[in-house]
Amino acid sequence: MTFRPKGITATAMAAALLLGASAGAEPLKLTVNTSVVPPHLVSVLYQKKELFKHAGKSYEPSFIKTRGSSLVLTAMAAGEINLGVLSTVAFASGLQNAKLPLVAIADMVSDGPWFTAQFAVKADSPIRSIKDLKGKSIAINAFGGAVDAAARSMLVKNGLTPGKDVTIVEARFPAQESMVRSGKIDVGTFIAAFWDRARKKGGLRTLFTSKDAIGNSQFLFWVARKDYMEKNRAVLTDFFEDYIRAQRWLLKPENRKEALALIAKHEKKPVSAFEWALKPETGYYRGKDLRFDRATFEGTSRVLAGLGFIKAPLDAGKVVDESIIKAAAARLK
Repeated sequence: MTFRPKGITATAMAAALLLGASAGAEPLKLTVNTSVVPPHLVSVLYQKKELFKHAGKSYEPSFIKTRGSSLVLTAMAAGEINLGVLSTVAFASGLQNAKLPLVAIADMVSDGPWFTAQFAVKADSPIRSIKDLKGKSIAINAFGGAVDAAARSMLVKNGLTPGKDVTIVEARFPAQESMVRSGKIDVGTFIAAFWDRARKKGGLRTLFTSKDAIGNSQFLFWVARKDYMEKNRAVLTDFFEDYIRAQRWLLKPENRKEALALIAKHEKKPVSAFEWALKPETGYYRGKDLRFDRATFEGTSRVLAGLGFIKAPLDAGKVVDESIIKAAAARLK
């Protein structure tokens, strides 16, 4: 005979038993993508453990550093990364070419509303227009990523064939400044951190920007496999609640000094190396509570499809699911 207190329904008892069982469960091992700091900041913010209230309880994060979106896509296909950060072109490639069950969950940073990636040459370079790039070389960080798409878009728009008229090579972002200055490449790609450093030294000038090539873009965003998201929805909501709490803290002006100190500590560099970060003129734009700019996202995909970089434009209503971040943000109100 089973004892059941008065007023407790079978459904309520089942829920209580489920909660009791999960209370003693091990935290989910959550593999989280990170890369260049900034714009990637989740591993930096994790230093403030008090902001990540569910960490060690419902989930335990493991940060995996990668060099570009195409590598993240490969790792997600193999199940080595649970939460990845992709560019629009890599995301579309995963959906349309690899047929992966991917879903975009949350914004990370946009290119254009604040800082936009700079494609720069030496100040005394004879290259004055895009057409002058014929027979020259451009370095990007990884084939298939966001800056690769911008570089190829700009070339095509100006009648040049990437790979034929202009050589495109892969090089790590930190190495590209010296490669341009030494003449190993003609054009280097500079995201915010490395453009600030190069600009201070002088001797380089911008030839074009990512915004010139493809307009404002949903530069990088959080992605998961749809099956993984549905299976672990509750845990992912916990993670994004913590992440939104941390980003709210990050973006408060009164916390800027401490936030820069955290970034410097994480990267083992002086705070002065990151003074550009979190500023409208020089830093990347971050959507409020990780929300997408759907119009920008779809507009970027239309540009990429028109230039042949992806098979078809993306419909945000079909490939973006913000239900988790909406639920996470609602908890914090």
